[in-house]
Amino acid sequence: MSVLVVFDIDGTLTDTVTLHRKSFHEVLISFGLPGLSPEVKEYKHHTDSNIFKEIYTSFRDDWTEEISKKFEEELARNIKEKFQNRISEISGARVFLEKLRSEGIPFAYATGSFYGPAFLKLKDCDLPLDAPLATASSFYERESIVQFAIEESNKKYSKQFSKTICFGDGIWDSKTARNLGLDFIGITEDHELLSKWKEQKIQHVFRDYSDYLSVLSAVLSFYPGKRI
Repeated sequence: MSVLVVFDIDGTLTDTVTLHRKSFHEVLISFGLPGLSPEVKEYKHHTDSNIFKEIYTSFRDDWTEEISKKFEEELARNIKEKFQNRISEISGARVFLEKLRSEGIPFAYATGSFYGPAFLKLKDCDLPLDAPLATASSFYERESIVQFAIEESNKKYSKQFSKTICFGDGIWDSKTARNLGLDFIGITEDHELLSKWKEQKIQHVFRDYSDYLSVLSAVLSFYPGKRI
C-alpha cells in the first residue's frame, strides 16, 4: 500500500490563522472594501481566492483575475512587513515532517491560502519547500486544491497512491476529506471542534505534534500491519 499525507498549512503546520485573517482584513480595507466577516462560514468556499472574489463582486462589477493577483501580492507584502516576526510553527511540526521523511512517507501541502503567503510561512518556519504545494491561487474550492496536490504528488514521487491522509485544523478540512473519500487526522485545541469531530467519529485528533511518535503512529495505523 502506498500512502500520501496532505497537510493544510495555517493552523495545521503554522500558527498563523489569526495573523492571516488580520492581514487579509487590512488588505480588504486598503482595496476600499468591507473587511473580513468574523463568520468565515458565511462564504461558499473557505479559500483566499473565493472569499476575496465573493466580497469584491458583492460591491463592484469590474472583477478580473488580475485584481485577484494584485490582492494576493498585497496580502503577501502586508504579512511580510507587519506580521513576519509572528510566524511560528505549530509545536513539533518541523520535526514531525522530518520523521515522515525518515520513514519514507511522502507528503504534500494543500492550503486555502494564496501561494505567496503560504510559501512565506513554510519558509519562515523552516518547513520543507520541495514538497508539492497546491494553493488557492489556482483554485477556488478546497476539494480542487487537495486533488491537485495529489496529482502533483503522483508526478513528483512517480507513483499512484492507494490511500491519502489529510491533516487539517478546521471543519472545512474534514469536510473536504470526506467529500473526496479521504482519511483525516485533526490538529486542534478548540473544544467545540473536538466535539464535532467526535460526533463525526474522527478517530485521530491531536493538539499539536509535540508527541510526534503518537501522531506518526496514527499515520501508520492506515498501513496494514505497520507500526513504529
